[in-house]
Amino acid sequence: MYRVIQLTNPSVGAVTAGSFLPLGNITRRYGCNENERCSVFEVSTTGSNTITINESGYYHLTYTGSLVAGAAGDIVLDLLVNGIEVLTVSQTATAVGDVENITLNYVVRVLPNCSACVNNTPAIVQIRLDETSVALTGGTSNIVVEKFR
Repeated sequence: MYRVIQLTNPSVGAVTAGSFLPLGNITRRYGCNENERCSVFEVSTTGSNTITINESGYYHLTYTGSLVAGAAGDIVLDLLVNGIEVLTVSQTATAVGDVENITLNYVVRVLPNCSACVNNTPAIVQIRLDETSVALTGGTSNIVVEKFR
């Protein structure tokens, strides 16, 4: 069964190096519900920069951003899962105001809670502008979280 959540931010705004990118609001949710006798796809946002995955399984994350560089140099994004950096992508801006298109793809495995002493869920997903990156002055972003079996 295919299930997906999409978050869109049409106005990213200014982001300094070392800060989390605002991911926006849920704009699309597709999947089964209780009447279809399958578990509900449980993804939520806590604040504008965090996605919380509350159900075990495998999730494909696709982030696309059209980001405006505050200076010439590299725009560097880090994907963090439970506070751990798992992927870094970059794109080079040649001048102030350049709009750079950046895509980030990653598969997250969320393990089930096994007992009272092992708590694997929820999984926390964030995207951070790396400390080595040039600042952003704006842009748009989109992130899609797809659960697959």
